[in-house]
Amino acid sequence: MYTRRLLSLSVLVGLTIAGLAVNNTACADLSQRIDATHILAREYELPQRAHGPGGISFADSEHDIRTVRRASAPKKLGQKETFWANNVATGKFEQITATLRAIGKNCYVFLEDSQTVTQTAITRVQKQFDEQIYQINTTNFGSENKPGLDGDPKITLLMLDIQDGYSNPNDGYVAGYFFAGDQMFQSEFESHSKVKSNEREILYLDTYPCDPSAEDYLEIVAHEFQHMIHHHQDRNEVTWVNEGCSQIAPVFCGFRPPGHYKLLKDDPDRSLNNWAKWNPMPDYGQVYLWNQFIVDHCLPDAASRASFFRALTSSKKKSIGGYIEALKGINHSFSDIFTAFTVANRINDKRLANGRYSYKQSVLQKFKLPPTKHVKTFPAKVSDSVYVWGSDSIFADIANVASRMKISFSGYRRFLGPTRPYFRLAAIMQDSTGIQPAKITFFKLDVNPSDSNRLIGSIEVNCDGTYDGLTIVIMALAPEEVDDTTYMPASGFIYDLNFEIIEAIAGAVRNTHSLDMNAFIETVNNSADEYTIANIRMREHYANLLIRTVKRDIEKGSLSTVDNFIESAGNNSKLAPFARDISGMLLFFKNQQNSVFSDEDLQNRIEMLNTVK
Repeated sequence: MYTRRLLSLSVLVGLTIAGLAVNNTACADLSQRIDATHILAREYELPQRAHGPGGISFADSEHDIRTVRRASAPKKLGQKETFWANNVATGKFEQITATLRAIGKNCYVFLEDSQTVTQTAITRVQKQFDEQIYQINTTNFGSENKPGLDGDPKITLLMLDIQDGYSNPNDGYVAGYFFAGDQMFQSEFESHSKVKSNEREILYLDTYPCDPSAEDYLEIVAHEFQHMIHHHQDRNEVTWVNEGCSQIAPVFCGFRPPGHYKLLKDDPDRSLNNWAKWNPMPDYGQVYLWNQFIVDHCLPDAASRASFFRALTSSKKKSIGGYIEALKGINHSFSDIFTAFTVANRINDKRLANGRYSYKQSVLQKFKLPPTKHVKTFPAKVSDSVYVWGSDSIFADIANVASRMKISFSGYRRFLGPTRPYFRLAAIMQDSTGIQPAKITFFKLDVNPSDSNRLIGSIEVNCDGTYDGLTIVIMALAPEEVDDTTYMPASGFIYDLNFEIIEAIAGAVRNTHSLDMNAFIETVNNSADEYTIANIRMREHYANLLIRTVKRDIEKGSLSTVDNFIESAGNNSKLAPFARDISGMLLFFKNQQNSVFSDEDLQNRIEMLNTVK
């Protein structure tokens, strides 16, 4: 019963707070780790703070809060204390006892008495928090409430088995949380309230199934501490901004980037500024990518990074408004950064426009979202919808086209609250061999004279053999001056995209591009074990290119691509489906009476392909 509840909550709130480390199995299945901070924020409505003279909140007035702050008593190693901890499974607060196992400059580390954790692991948490996490997070995001509700400047790190119903590796589990209710006195709650406050600055860190000695454990601490800081700086900030800061915090602290960006491949068309209620896991990836892109392209050093994010967390403007304000400080517009960020997610080519549409972060060098749809024959029409502050991408295979092509767009832009979103389209010509650098062109869109609710526009491209792929990126944006919290969430905006051949190009060279076999095999190796929609789309994309290239070579009297595949494949079982496709094609040509190849040549290759299993 509990497991069902937790998994339901994981769908509502999101995935792990720390990095999704593909090769790290220290903490059970990392893809099931949940940050309970926002679970608790929704489950428990906190009362408004009491106010002092002039309507000044105790929470906002350092002078007034001292009048009610508890006196801080010195703590000693080995002392025991009683804490309230939330049982996420039952939705109840329960008391536990814990022992103080480490005292640092900025923290106390308590361990639940029922748990067994080595002193080495506990000391590591204390030292890393003191020497790395505390300084870096406060430098970049601002200060927590200090000295805080209990009058003690040290933060409590409570290591405990968070009750989340975990029983097997397929279960969801909570890795940690920050609870805003601990920032209030118990006397501020009604007597019938089920909320219990520890009346101090405290973070909760799981010990089972999480492993405190694992490398990724400290990422949890960095992530949750940002939530504590953000609550003090701007307690009313929306989820996507708060989580975005917590997702980039471990990277600032020198830990590996969170791996949630991989989950975005399965569902790329998501509004950046809308935290999904029923499947928010990819949102963690998108908000990390967003902040990483800003760091890569707008914040060249530690000083500019700290200045930007402190401005963001302290801004009293919500959602996009906070980013608009912070970006103005470095002479960038939200819409322009969003456009470059969106194209980078679809193309990520450092040779395109001097790297403007790519990532500099090392683990993201080869990251790409798969195309939303493929177009293989022309003329063609694509009808779909895109969310505001989201995007689609359509890939057109133009290797067999030797003509001038027109791409026409029509998008419906209905009113959305007080604003009317608009579209932005980019066309990127690509060469699958990588010889020719990609080339980008933006559509010029105008209001349809016969329908003011529609934006229309078109471009023409020469398919002369220089490029064999064309990607159209469709984005929906909204005027920045309108508060986005007044119109989110919103349903998608429909559009039509038409591809048509205008005229043949004299002297155009068709079918001149060869598949980059190394890139093909690397993609297959990296995705073959993950049966996700994104990986299926990407493998389909490369399978189409592979078969297209083999067919072209055979028609020209060459088996070079087949031989290259056989040599590269070896005994790689992940390539077996592609080997069968090629084998079937060779068998077809073998049965043709007019084949230019001998039966022996084809049969030898068919047999070699059949050994790839």
